[in-house]
Amino acid sequence: MTDPIFSFGLLADVQYADDPTDIDTGRHYRESPGKLRAAVDDFNSQDLAFVAHLGDFVDHDLANADRLLTITADLSVPFHQVLGNHDFASTSSTTGRSDPADVLRAYGLPTAYYAFDQPGWRFLVLDTNEVGVIEYPPGSPQAADGEALLGRIRGQRRSNARPWNGTIGAVQRQWLADQLQDAGENGLRAAVLAHHAVCPDHHDNLLDDHELRDWLADFGALAVWFNGHQHAGGYGRDRGIHYLTLHGVVQGSSNAYAVAEVHPDRIVIIGSGRQPSYELLLD
Repeated sequence: MTDPIFSFGLLADVQYADDPTDIDTGRHYRESPGKLRAAVDDFNSQDLAFVAHLGDFVDHDLANADRLLTITADLSVPFHQVLGNHDFASTSSTTGRSDPADVLRAYGLPTAYYAFDQPGWRFLVLDTNEVGVIEYPPGSPQAADGEALLGRIRGQRRSNARPWNGTIGAVQRQWLADQLQDAGENGLRAAVLAHHAVCPDHHDNLLDDHELRDWLADFGALAVWFNGHQHAGGYGRDRGIHYLTLHGVVQGSSNAYAVAEVHPDRIVIIGSGRQPSYELLLD
């Protein structure tokens, strides 16, 4: 196989807190900084274009991010953050949530969703918490919209009608459509970096996963959707689009991360630790 056009690092759900291991869920919170350090050292030993973390950098409270950001500051390439549901959780706030502006500021993000290009590709970072009951406090107009959507999904008896799942709003969806359309017109393939999954069906998927899956199929530029949130990982394919869920770093005592090698006809996912490897063929 020829050398890749470019490669990048992927990891998800570091979800650090200075809390004891949760035996029931298998989350080893205090081991996450060491796992992140090992991943950063490995990434720095390779020729990568960037590294992306797919949400839930902390389990709760933004102060826990400081220790992790000291580690990711040592990366030799750009570091792209995706916002997860736990990034908005706060045990020190009366609302139980951190203000969205504070989360963006802590992670050095000018906006909650954004795009960047690599040779032949456009990467689209989404905020899949935007609609739901995650990002905004109870009583806010945004939370009311989220409650309405969650209630509708519950009425359909869908297993993903859970308060920790969300989706993108109308403005963000139009932005995504514009980006995908522009990518196609300019001969670029597109990849989404998100926190929540769309495919296959799972109780941790986006609230409107079925409808969004149908909508995404209309964009020929979209080749792959990468996400975290489901700590056990997963993979699905729907109408030519690959959907890959990364294993959660916080889960278990062993590490989980990957390097993605982008070739003209495939993306080779080289997994480390619990993260399996994949070969994603491109149409």
